[in-house]
Amino acid sequence: MNSASPGLISALSEPIGVLLVLVSIAVLTVAFDRCRWWMQWWRRRQSRRQQWRRQLEAGPPQALHQLEDWDREIRFGEPLLQAASLIAPLLGLIGTVIGLMQVLSSLGPQLVLPAGASLQGYGQVLLSTALGLIVSLVATTTLSLNQGLRQWQIGELERQLRRPGQSVQP
Repeated sequence: MNSASPGLISALSEPIGVLLVLVSIAVLTVAFDRCRWWMQWWRRRQSRRQQWRRQLEAGPPQALHQLEDWDREIRFGEPLLQAASLIAPLLGLIGTVIGLMQVLSSLGPQLVLPAGASLQGYGQVLLSTALGLIVSLVATTTLSLNQGLRQWQIGELERQLRRPGQSVQP
């Protein structure tokens, strides 16, 4: 590898790389939390159905309060995922632009590769863009899944609230 091309570690140790790593850790943390939360949601469906039945019997105000609590729990992390979906690719592009500027400055005023050098190592300047796009993909996928599951489950509960005589299937 050419000394002018940054390696993986040096690319991620730059300020933009550090920000991308922090955003990716936050996104992965929320993604794992949402997976865990939904698995528990379906594992506890019997107790949740009983709890929902009691709330419906107690009257609409109690049921609405429970519905709002569940909706708030389900929405956890969505603002972070929305922000990461937008910010991560932009951070990646900034990192790539900075890397390209460094590569161009290392080529000199003639923009010529030193004798015997290859372009192979210079491709790593695109690493931050790739990382930003991957983080954005994970964030967007997690956000979309969470929102879709939330709309489905809350919609079912709201339908049952409007028709209290039917069986409870949250």
